[in-house]
Amino acid sequence: MITLPKKSLPLISAIFLVGCARLFGWDIHAPGLLSSNFERQILPVHERVALYLPLESLKYVSTDKGDRLADPQVYHVGEAFGPMMVEGMQNAFDEFVMIETKPTPEIMKRYQIPYLMIVRIKQFRNHVTWHGQSVSLEAETVVYDSDLKQIAQFESRGTSDAKKVFAKKGGPEVNLNAAVEENVLSIVQYLQDSVRNGVWK
Repeated sequence: MITLPKKSLPLISAIFLVGCARLFGWDIHAPGLLSSNFERQILPVHERVALYLPLESLKYVSTDKGDRLADPQVYHVGEAFGPMMVEGMQNAFDEFVMIETKPTPEIMKRYQIPYLMIVRIKQFRNHVTWHGQSVSLEAETVVYDSDLKQIAQFESRGTSDAKKVFAKKGGPEVNLNAAVEENVLSIVQYLQDSVRNGVWK
């Protein structure tokens, strides 16, 4: 048996805590796919639109662990938001163009695009309790016409509140995916309503 002096206990505790952080820290990657429920709610609208996602949104990562006593968590939000936003726009409009370079009026005219949407992630929040976990994603969408003049701007929010998340929903990955999908749904519904009602004409 080894006996350690009392002065060494704080050091041992600190090493133990660091070890726990490394052992239990999570890198959370959502599936990045929309559910069949999304497709049932969205029918394509006849319009030609384009989407541009800034690099900072595609690479958006959150280290908000939700509570000071929670294990470290790294949420790879952008890698799920990007493909889900693209899939959502493909489902929402019968003519969709994904722009991967900085938009210009020349690009808009060359591809005959009347409306361009630029979507940015604003904030991701994580809240962990003994009873479960809730996450939320806030985004900002700016709409431009073919001359790249701003014609609309709005914010959207998607949340997922899972009681006993590990038992019922498959873990934080599924919880994150649900919050992203709700946000994409909110964005797409607003855009479709604006097109149907001729708001931007």
